[in-house]
Amino acid sequence: MLGRVDPQGSLLETRLMRRHLVTKGSVYERLADHGDEIVSDDDFAHLYADRRGRPSVPPSVMVRALLLATHDATSDRETSRRTRVDADWKAAMGVDDDFGGIGATTFSLFRARLVVDDADQALFVKTLEAAIDAKVLRGKRRAIIDSSPVRGAGAVSDTYELLRGFLAQAIRAGGEAFSAPTREVASPHIGEKPDIDWGDPKARASYLGDLVGAIKAVLAEARSIDDEAVGEAASHLAQVVDQDLEEGEDGEAGIRRGVGKDRIVSSSDPEMRHGHKSSNRRFDGHKMDLVTDEETELVLGIAIRAGNAPDGEGAVPLLEAVQGTEGVEVGALLGDMAYSEGDVRVAVEEEGTTLLAKVPPVSNSGRFPKTDFFIDTEAGEVTCPQGEVTTDARPERDHKGRPGLRFVFPAQVCGTCPVRADCVGGKAGRSVFVGVHEDRIAAARAAQADPEVKALLRKRAKVERKIDHLQDLGMRKARFRGRRRTRLQALLAATVANFSRLAVLGAFDQAPAPVMAA
Repeated sequence: MLGRVDPQGSLLETRLMRRHLVTKGSVYERLADHGDEIVSDDDFAHLYADRRGRPSVPPSVMVRALLLATHDATSDRETSRRTRVDADWKAAMGVDDDFGGIGATTFSLFRARLVVDDADQALFVKTLEAAIDAKVLRGKRRAIIDSSPVRGAGAVSDTYELLRGFLAQAIRAGGEAFSAPTREVASPHIGEKPDIDWGDPKARASYLGDLVGAIKAVLAEARSIDDEAVGEAASHLAQVVDQDLEEGEDGEAGIRRGVGKDRIVSSSDPEMRHGHKSSNRRFDGHKMDLVTDEETELVLGIAIRAGNAPDGEGAVPLLEAVQGTEGVEVGALLGDMAYSEGDVRVAVEEEGTTLLAKVPPVSNSGRFPKTDFFIDTEAGEVTCPQGEVTTDARPERDHKGRPGLRFVFPAQVCGTCPVRADCVGGKAGRSVFVGVHEDRIAAARAAQADPEVKALLRKRAKVERKIDHLQDLGMRKARFRGRRRTRLQALLAATVANFSRLAVLGAFDQAPAPVMAA
């Protein structure tokens, strides 16, 4: 049940009683004056039971407190303290001067409600609706897309700790549903790290054998236990066994060399993944996808995906979400080379949007690259730099399994070519692979030489400023475990960023005149 709040406000509100103390031009003052334009109790009333329970802190006050906590990067305990003693915060929350504050545990409960009902997405969309109402966003927009790493909140563990961690989770969840012998064999592997000589390969191998034996016993019984928590822990346990262990020639389990695909890296946050922002920049956690409006620099959409997910794969789902907001239409999308792949271009075009992204350069170990050849897909022929033509096309699939054709030049033609050393090595003739998106990629490569397109692609750098802003609002590292709650964190950060930007863009009406209370 919601606490009763006067929609007209109270003369005892801090924003009126102590307006002279509120920091001028700050986010606190803006929330005090215009917070009700993006946050209202009615928007969140469905999160509460109707006419049941004791009066609660109004959801509009809770949401404003969460936005302030995002802006000031405060813990729940510090957030609770500031809601009780900080005049800036009280003014921004729209509460009376004698407001007693919000309990620290109330915030985790309210965040859970926001996540269950996707109310955090609705809150973020309210900032876009405010921009549309103020005619800041009108017509087809030119947007920019990029991604950024978000370090996970869980601890990264080695194989032994992953196995022990998920084994412990399964046993604790199942309790006495597991047989006494299984609990007994698993017991030595739960709790403190075993006291063995970890520098001795034989000692490690012996311990791993005991650990795998306990895991097999737990997994065998877990199949018959009807408990979601047990099933989840057992599933993660089985995945770690599959990704990190292999059977040796002696039949004993050993640690697999290399990193398995989609490898779990943390038992405390199984959704964390090894990711690479560049070839020499690795991170452990999640990936934040971001679409911003090029002109206004408002965040139009934000998403959290697996840390090891390719950038391009996130373009269409996020674009669909952006264009699902009534009044927002993206006519052109600017991206870096990570979004230049043919499948991404096709999918974006099917959304009615033009993708502008620089095509990666083509190299051939110092020899003539593919781009030096004239490829005529309609005629089914390829012409080399010396004018020789081949129609010898052989079916072949690319690295993604898509069908294509490999055009091969005769060995005798290449053998007598005066520039053979600059084109191909070995005795065979030169060959050129032609993929399903050949014409589309060639057209994009030609277009990027256009001065107008070059100028547009340079504007892509604007998204870096927005990423920096979101990182300042906490998006360098996840505060919570799991992608969904990290998405909540990202949506709150984007809401704060947009709210601040709307004020700069003049989207809000003039601040109300101060009223002095008796």
